[in-house]
Amino acid sequence: MNRRDRLLRQVHLQRFVVTLTNGETFDGLLADADDNSVKLVGAFAIDEKSRESVDGDLYLPRTQIRYMQTPEGRP
Repeated sequence: MNRRDRLLRQVHLQRFVVTLTNGETFDGLLADADDNSVKLVGAFAIDEKSRESVDGDLYLPRTQIRYMQTPEGRP
């Protein structure tokens, strides 16, 4: 991962739910990130009614990411 992504390096291979600016949402393990994209592995496309497996690794353009959440609760 890029040096400037200190926060993302700390959560490498943790599970994230990523929502894009167009409303699409994905759930997967954060495998890598650079200035242009975020890579999720073991990802699923999710919506309010379904959760479908994504074939292969998923590369999401950072400019299209609205937000990223960790689904685990924090104390």
